[in-house]
Amino acid sequence: MKTTTTYRKKDNSWQIIVSYKDGRTWKQKSRQGFPTKGEAKEFEYELIKQIKKQPRPLERSLKDISLKDFTEMYLKIRTSIKPRTRKNFVNAVNSLCGVEKKVMHMITYLDVQNAVSEWYMKPQTQKQYLSKLNVLFRSAVKPYGIISNNFIPDIVIPKSTKTERATVTEEQFKKLMDVSRADVKLAIAICYYAGLRRGELLALTWQDIDNAITVNKQLDTQNNIVTDPKTKNGFRTIPIPQVLLKMLQEYRRTQPLDIHRRIFPRPYGTYYGMKRAMKTISKEISPHCLRHTYATHLLAKGMDIRTVAALLGDNVKTVLATYIHYSDQMREEAAKDIEKIFSANF
Repeated sequence: MKTTTTYRKKDNSWQIIVSYKDGRTWKQKSRQGFPTKGEAKEFEYELIKQIKKQPRPLERSLKDISLKDFTEMYLKIRTSIKPRTRKNFVNAVNSLCGVEKKVMHMITYLDVQNAVSEWYMKPQTQKQYLSKLNVLFRSAVKPYGIISNNFIPDIVIPKSTKTERATVTEEQFKKLMDVSRADVKLAIAICYYAGLRRGELLALTWQDIDNAITVNKQLDTQNNIVTDPKTKNGFRTIPIPQVLLKMLQEYRRTQPLDIHRRIFPRPYGTYYGMKRAMKTISKEISPHCLRHTYATHLLAKGMDIRTVAALLGDNVKTVLATYIHYSDQMREEAAKDIEKIFSANF
């Protein structure tokens, strides 16, 4: 902010006048009644501080713009932002439960804090969303002059309560095999017996099947393109049991072959079919729970953690942090084993 300071004697005392440019116009802020010019000069810093703190006038052309519309404008101007990051900006704004529709200068700290308090996503996603909101509100202050201050840094993310990730029991899996249509049934079985991620599952082709499943690509569902796995650990070959191999062979015999040799020609239809089928069995399970079930099965049977990590396409640290826990079924089995061990000694 450009400022110039002048002093003058008025009514037997000194006056300080700070002129400053606010947008395209020059304005003034003054204070008088100082016995000496030196005392007036000492007040210059405080006066400039007051000027900087006072609310900035709204940009007239944008005074009625909503947060959602401002986000669209911001992303349209910044063409260098990558598609995935753009999606995060949009998701962050849409997560505010209606606040995004309000005019920006009418949005209060309490509006955003109440919305954030209802967030249920992972802590990492919450931090990411809050970071994107901070960028938007900061830009709305400067250079756009739509709001006078950015309160996003003061927003408090609710403490997460870490809950045990659900697993799919054998009984639930059997029910899914009975109620699902052919493509959904096979997709569920692949995740149950091989622990694939969503993108890895939906990108599978018949060339990837040969007494094992070779993972060498994934479907980027945000941009609808097939890409390499995110990390080098993602490239892997997973041994599969005969029961799954027979299901794959039977499916290939009965289903028309896709021109691209994809196992699931309608990937999104298959995936949402999985979600619907699983919710009919239990509201507590989702497609990703199948991967978790696969991991816990391997660990429960005593498989080495490094081997489990290799089969999952994760590193050992992730396996230790994410998958080391007991399901209810495993607890029951452990209780029986403990009873046998200790009862034999007494």
